[in-house]
Amino acid sequence: MKAKNIWVILSLAVSAVSCSNGDEEANLQAVALDMKESIDNLNHAIPSLQTIITKMEDGVYATNMAAATDNAYTIDFLDATSVRLDNKESALLVGVDKDSDNKYYWTQTISGESTWLLDASGNKAAVSGATGYPQIKIDESNVWTVSYDNGNTYTKVLDASGNPISLTEDNKNQKAPFLTSAKTEDEHIILTLASNGEKIEIPYDAHAVIGISDKDAGETPSLTEEGNLNIPQPAFYFEEGSENDVLCMSLTGIQIPETDEWMKLYGTGEAGQNIWLEVDGEPKAITVINGEDMAQPSRRSTNTSSRAKADIVFLVDNSSSMSEEANAIAEEITEWSETLSQTMDVRFGCVGSSTLFVNGAIDITTVENLHSYLNDRGVSGTSRTQGFAEKWLEDLVPNYGTGGSSYDECGGIMLHFADENFTFRPGANRIYIHFTDEPNYPNKRPEWSVESVHKGYEHYDWGSTRGTIHVVFSNTSSYKDETYSWSTLTKENPRNFAKYTGGTWMDVPSTFQGVSLDDLKVTGAITNSYIIRMNVTTDMLTGKHTVRIVIKSENGDYQAEMIYTDVEFTH
Repeated sequence: MKAKNIWVILSLAVSAVSCSNGDEEANLQAVALDMKESIDNLNHAIPSLQTIITKMEDGVYATNMAAATDNAYTIDFLDATSVRLDNKESALLVGVDKDSDNKYYWTQTISGESTWLLDASGNKAAVSGATGYPQIKIDESNVWTVSYDNGNTYTKVLDASGNPISLTEDNKNQKAPFLTSAKTEDEHIILTLASNGEKIEIPYDAHAVIGISDKDAGETPSLTEEGNLNIPQPAFYFEEGSENDVLCMSLTGIQIPETDEWMKLYGTGEAGQNIWLEVDGEPKAITVINGEDMAQPSRRSTNTSSRAKADIVFLVDNSSSMSEEANAIAEEITEWSETLSQTMDVRFGCVGSSTLFVNGAIDITTVENLHSYLNDRGVSGTSRTQGFAEKWLEDLVPNYGTGGSSYDECGGIMLHFADENFTFRPGANRIYIHFTDEPNYPNKRPEWSVESVHKGYEHYDWGSTRGTIHVVFSNTSSYKDETYSWSTLTKENPRNFAKYTGGTWMDVPSTFQGVSLDDLKVTGAITNSYIIRMNVTTDMLTGKHTVRIVIKSENGDYQAEMIYTDVEFTH
């Protein structure tokens, strides 16, 4: 046993007196009675110390220490445990120390010498992992006794020779507060005990509010081959109620290549961890809420932010060539949006466009208002997405046209009309669903081009977190991806809106009959969304940041890396 020990302090205060044996016995009885408060303080401190040491040995970080007004300290831990440690007076009898196995055990101190405090079976008693903790009292014969079963039975405390330890002048003459100091220093909470100046150092991280510290984030792995996953563009927001201590990153689902399956993500310290994240080059500890957990209330976090938050905008080509599809698309949007609203925090918008310009729109709104816009105006077919729900949107039309011929269907003008003017909610994942049966015709205007959302394009102006685009492409028999003669800035492949932003695309029949949005990849992407939570440090609260995301399965079959620059986190 070490010479220095971490003592639980008991104060047995009494002035020494010279007296006869009878007087001394009477004196000791009086002292024992007078010591009751000090013994109560000891018995109150022992379980608090046990909890602190158990958390230390389990590797649980402390997140805060606060001084109470009644001479006590409160220490908060990552697992939501809060320990109150009273700084009161008590005696030098019970303490703790580490053995060779690096675990703490209870000790007893007699006349300045410490030995293991043995349980009823004669074994040294562990501090953590035990079902109980020692409780001390003085029996009617002035002998120290200890209980390990919540005070139901007591046994005598024995010295190294196996003799009972009586209350004497040697073990009753000190009194002091429990702690001489309590402070945070060098990533630890340091409690200095009054008995011998011993320091208890508790690992401390005030920013580890997600339940794990960034110190445990580990090294971000490198890719072993070219990435084969399509990582969608993220949305960032501060978690509601976290007082800006937790930053959330929302991603739509990631499909496993050449399958109908969606990845489940595992964060820091989990078995099978497959996602890592860095902010400005620093690894961040992360926890993940997967889509299946969001959809089942019984499995959600108690925080309201555990529901995926998305603003979904339908970009609908309502030119005459879409007349077959128009009613079917509107009906599907109506049913699908209602179902999605049951499990997710979703709002909707819509933009329509004919051959030359934007000709209809409704700003981000509720599912009820979207349904009214599509169904309750006495129109049908392509007219469902024509007309403006708000006059101010109609006033913007002159700024959103291709200036081309009558064959210039252009998803780009609808996309940028919504992006630049709609009132998206802060922190909501922006998801666009583009319905079309024609190439994208920007009429050589780069601002409406598919390439405007392509990072490698000289006129790229989409930004790293402005949303993921999903494409539903009908009439594909005329525009096969592999054989049609696509041309940048004139006849562009609309599927590339999805490829460039991490979205999905699906080719459907030209009539859209028999097609359900529930069957489309975009539905899987939304319902399999993820919320990735991380601790916030002060430097993240302002300015622009670089975010690196690496996803890599344990066997390395699926992997990808994305780096987003100039990211501003949304308050």
